[in-house]
Amino acid sequence: MAAIDLLILERIEWDWFVSCTVKKRNASDVYLSKKAFALLRWIARKNKVRFHNLPWALRIESGIDPEHRHFHFLVGGLVHTGLGMRMVCIHRWEYLLGTTNPKNPKGTCRVRLYVGSGGAVSYLAQVLNASENKGWTESNVRISHAAMSLAHYGACSSAAGLGAFHRSM
Repeated sequence: MAAIDLLILERIEWDWFVSCTVKKRNASDVYLSKKAFALLRWIARKNKVRFHNLPWALRIESGIDPEHRHFHFLVGGLVHTGLGMRMVCIHRWEYLLGTTNPKNPKGTCRVRLYVGSGGAVSYLAQVLNASENKGWTESNVRISHAAMSLAHYGACSSAAGLGAFHRSM
C-alpha cells in the first residue's frame, strides 16, 4: 500500500468495516468487485447519499487459502449506522448471493462499527487476522474519489463538513 493510501485511510471518518465472503471457489476480481459495488450502492441508497459522494476503501484478497477469495471495505458518510441497519446490510448480502437459507449459506457478511481511536491503520492491524492484515498492507486498496477528496480537503472532521462536501460536489 502506498503512503498516500495510508494518509487517506487515516484522514477519513469511517463508519463501518465490512467483510464479505463467497463460497464460489476461485471467484474472480471482477465477480467480487461487482458484488462489492452492488452492496456499496445499496448502502449509499439506504443512507440517501449519491454513490459518487460515498467515501469507501475496498480490498479484494485471497486470505489464507488462495481459493477463498473475499473482500473488505471501509465506508464512511453514513447516516444510519445502528445495529438494525447493519443486520439489514447482512441480509442484503445474502440476497445478492442468491440465498436466504441460513442452513446453506453461499457466503458470509460481517458489518462492524469502525472504532478508530488509534487510527485506521492501527485499527486494521488489530481487527484483521495476520493474513488479512498482510493483504491490506502489501497490495492495492481501491479508494473512492469521494474519500480522496475528503482526505485532500480535510472536510471529514464533522457531519457539517461532510454535508458541505456533498453540497459542493
